[in-house]
Amino acid sequence: MKETETQGQTNPWKTMLNLKHYLQQVKNKIWWLYNYKLPEFLSILQCLWLVYLGSQPINLSEKSAMVIAPHQDDEVLGCGGLIGLKREQNVPVQIVFMTDGSASHSWLPQYQSGELVPIRRDEAFKALNILGVEREQIHFLDKPDSKLRFLDLNEHQQTIEQLAELFRSFQPGEIYVPHRNDRTNDHEATYELVQAAIKLSGIEVVVLQYPIWILWKSLLFRDLKLHELANAYRLSIHSVQSKKREAITFYRSQYLPIDAETAAILKPAFLKRFFWPYEVFFRTDILHQPDSTSKK
Repeated sequence: MKETETQGQTNPWKTMLNLKHYLQQVKNKIWWLYNYKLPEFLSILQCLWLVYLGSQPINLSEKSAMVIAPHQDDEVLGCGGLIGLKREQNVPVQIVFMTDGSASHSWLPQYQSGELVPIRRDEAFKALNILGVEREQIHFLDKPDSKLRFLDLNEHQQTIEQLAELFRSFQPGEIYVPHRNDRTNDHEATYELVQAAIKLSGIEVVVLQYPIWILWKSLLFRDLKLHELANAYRLSIHSVQSKKREAITFYRSQYLPIDAETAAILKPAFLKRFFWPYEVFFRTDILHQPDSTSKK
């Protein structure tokens, strides 16, 4: 009789272990929702608002354009449609890559000595070829990836001068640069370097910022000011949408696992909005007027 009663009783230690296991599962689920699904939801919400309510439509201009990209893939993600449209109309476009792209997998021993540099450069050539940009129109400054904000004074000034020389040589009517608060050091440093280079070059140019990470890593418009939202524009890229998608697929080192044990750098949820038929730009107040006294 006692044996039967013992068998029918619940083991309190087993119950506690089951409860602990359940609570851990709940904790893991909440962590996953917060780190993956919440950014995806907020990104979609912000983009929907920007595209359909918070931006003004803009027509493609015939001005030559220079797209400044911190890394090999930013130019296609943020401006791939714009680049494709301009090149279809034979509008001159040049691309400048600020860094060598070597740090995207720097935690892996086999990619700590620049092995990714030629891979990402080749991906850039192939992606931009789809959009109609010739190799001769692509420039690589090869600054150390992830360290643009930490350049020493000499290299910092040299980078500004390199950009200024490219601006003077090409004389772009428009410059496209990552958003000044794009939530990534290299992206924000690129904006600052471009701003300084425009002033040094003395050219007159319209500057438009393209968002990459700011709509993914930010809470609802935390880093977008009211005056920036008033200067948000959307460009329809319907006719080159498939070209942009194809160009993105050439960046295999970024959107696919680089080996069997490594996850992709760019997750499908993050990439989703870059396949939409619109690109959003923020017009900035950096419109440098050459000093008339310098011409006398």
